[in-house]
Amino acid sequence: MQQAIADSVSVPDNLPARWEAIRQQEPNLRIRQVADRLGVSEMELVRLRERDAVVPLVNEFSQILGALEQVGPVMILARNNEVVHEVTGCFRDFTIGGSGAMGLAVGEIDIRVFFKHWAWGYRVLEQVRSGLRESLQFFDQYGTAIHKIYRVDTTDADAWEKMVERFTAARQEAFKPVGRRETLQRSSPETVDVDALRTGWEKLKDVHHFGALLKRAGADRLTALELVRGEWATELQSGDQNVLDRLLGLLRDNQCPAMFFVGNPGIVQIFTGGVTNVRRTGPWMNVLDSGFNLHANTDGIKRWWLVRRPSTDGLITSVEAFNGDGELVLTVFGERKPGIPESELWREQVATLEALS
Repeated sequence: MQQAIADSVSVPDNLPARWEAIRQQEPNLRIRQVADRLGVSEMELVRLRERDAVVPLVNEFSQILGALEQVGPVMILARNNEVVHEVTGCFRDFTIGGSGAMGLAVGEIDIRVFFKHWAWGYRVLEQVRSGLRESLQFFDQYGTAIHKIYRVDTTDADAWEKMVERFTAARQEAFKPVGRRETLQRSSPETVDVDALRTGWEKLKDVHHFGALLKRAGADRLTALELVRGEWATELQSGDQNVLDRLLGLLRDNQCPAMFFVGNPGIVQIFTGGVTNVRRTGPWMNVLDSGFNLHANTDGIKRWWLVRRPSTDGLITSVEAFNGDGELVLTVFGERKPGIPESELWREQVATLEALS
């Protein structure tokens, strides 16, 4: 493998020592949590690793994702501050659209990618309790992780090495921190065209047109739900059990398959199927199934909504979770494909969820 040549870049005073001190005190903290504690980006910590352990990749992200079809199974991870979504599977037919600005894969790996937010990529080696772990990690301009792709036991080792070699950069470019991504700016209800929102909602033919409707009405998603409360949206209350605990329990106990969407500005990652191993650990509610893991810090999820939208296939129902900034962090639909109505089994679960809330 071509050896990357690291530039001399400035590192915040004593950052390596401060990182090591936290790791000694709290070895189970994730790198994202450590970065928050230290007031730096996750990427800044990744770049502190020894030269052989972090290799920069060229800025050809769509080609990298396209090449992953050759390597066999991988584990992919997308997250935001509240929810982590992990799927193991194979890339198939990754396609690029929107003049190269967007990418799409459907199948075992089901993702929607928005490349304008992708700025940096690395091959990362890290020693963990189970041994040496290797991944490709991608970050935005602020150094926040967008997407991670992990080599697994069944990955084709030769194909993986050839792929990494092909996309290794000759040198590591300097990174100057540029702050953090701004949080969502909520719409003021007084500025929203409520008539356009309600009329457009009633006339929806496809849930994929919902974003365009919000834009026309001048509303962010959560404000829109508040404005149509009682018509198309119901806010769910936790009561004596968290909404996600209750929902996952219903899906598990009734063997109801669902679609779980988790994303950030650079990617939306989707899993479709049933859940079986559901477990709470402190503030985290988890799905720990073969091929799919979900980890949601429900302390950070402040509002839950049941949302209904019309379509040419009938009414489509989703459960949506928002953080304290009003950002959507998790969406759950019933399993379905275009042209097929929503399943009655899913509708039964959301009706129960609504009644219990």
